[in-house]
Amino acid sequence: MAKQWDSLIKLLVEANKQDLVSLLLPGAKFERELNTELQSRVLEADLLYVVEWDGTEVIMHVEFQKRRDGNMGRRLWEYNTQTTIISGLPVCSFVVYLQRDGNVVESPYNIARPNGRAIHLFFFDTVKLWEIPGEFLKQGGIEGLLPLLPLTQDGVRHEVVEDMIVSLNMAGKSDLLPLAYAFASLVFKSTEDRDWLRKRFTMLSEDIFEDAWAYQEMLAKGMEKGMEKGMEKGRTEALREAILDVVQIRFPEIAERARQRVYSIEDLDSLRRLNVKLSIAKDVQEAEEALLSHSSNGQQQ
Repeated sequence: MAKQWDSLIKLLVEANKQDLVSLLLPGAKFERELNTELQSRVLEADLLYVVEWDGTEVIMHVEFQKRRDGNMGRRLWEYNTQTTIISGLPVCSFVVYLQRDGNVVESPYNIARPNGRAIHLFFFDTVKLWEIPGEFLKQGGIEGLLPLLPLTQDGVRHEVVEDMIVSLNMAGKSDLLPLAYAFASLVFKSTEDRDWLRKRFTMLSEDIFEDAWAYQEMLAKGMEKGMEKGMEKGRTEALREAILDVVQIRFPEIAERARQRVYSIEDLDSLRRLNVKLSIAKDVQEAEEALLSHSSNGQQQ
């Protein structure tokens, strides 16, 4: 599940770099991503952008977290100091928590002498999405982050989803509706809420989803991830993961049942046929019928 959160948030911000910069560093302007060669010399930071802020080039460093990490202060400090040394630019570090998970590490991170005197005193910014009022994300200049509305304060409500859909359409960002649906599906937990969510997005034109870059990219990412895993785990495992990515994107409410069924199938040809059926299924009922049509030994029933 954590990987799904990572994939979705990175897909969203990749397409809306300036929106994220404007959220975290108001007034700053995105210039470029940190040079790939430099990034390869830094620990695996989530995001490193070079921005222009008050006439000065600085690096905006962001880590996205679904769960709290007791070592977060040190992690940010290591990323920050390495990036500063390598790039020669000042680095502003942020950690964005996507979902509430107990108490999180707060700034500053302090490395001290035995007598308590600070050796390193590192300050960073913490953003907890569940504490941000939804209206904040509706301000001009950051409309590309509207799919995060269900993650904001009191965001797990039908009215918020309705508002998100309207706001995306008004902002000319209907291509982000597939991502909006994906984020909402991760936080709506009850069967009733998930049924409502599916029906609400089913009401939208199929063309909006099928023609949206986000939908195509999400499917492509799923296939790409499956192919990458296939290099290590074999073609069968790769195809299973690709199928489950398609289900998670299109029919998240049956994702767990799909996982059980898919991992009971060993035959590669059967998995291929199932992948095609799930990719073109018109609704969740058709998707469930496709899953049930394949027996555990891989033969189509």
